[in-house]
Amino acid sequence: MSVPRDVSEVAAAPCSTLLTSSELETLDFGRPGRQRIVLDSRECSWTNEQDEQLAITVIADRDLLADTYRTRLLPIFQPTTIEGMPAVRQRIRVDDNTCTVTTGLGPRQALETEWSGLTNRQTEDPCAKAEEAIALVVRKLPPQG
Repeated sequence: MSVPRDVSEVAAAPCSTLLTSSELETLDFGRPGRQRIVLDSRECSWTNEQDEQLAITVIADRDLLADTYRTRLLPIFQPTTIEGMPAVRQRIRVDDNTCTVTTGLGPRQALETEWSGLTNRQTEDPCAKAEEAIALVVRKLPPQG
């Protein structure tokens, strides 16, 4: 496992701090994100020209990865790592065009990322799309300390 990462600096304003405009363009999202509160945490979501959506929720006070292992809500549950951090890919079924990736960043901090594609066009690997965005964020987060 990598050094635990700290989301404190990005938690308050995820739309302006998680991904730069050039990183969003790399991911094919050029429009500004929309921020909302989800379960007492802040989320930013972006939609692109193809109606694909990327949403990242910053959890700064809960061990969401442990909760995810405990509840295992979706039938497809695949442990993985992203930038050395423990993570879990979850999907309803193999041909579903949505993937949720929960990434543990250290004690009581995590990112929950969902990527959703068009329902009429299957994405080869929607989880890889979510993980690409997570990797960009994790690389910039400072160590917990």
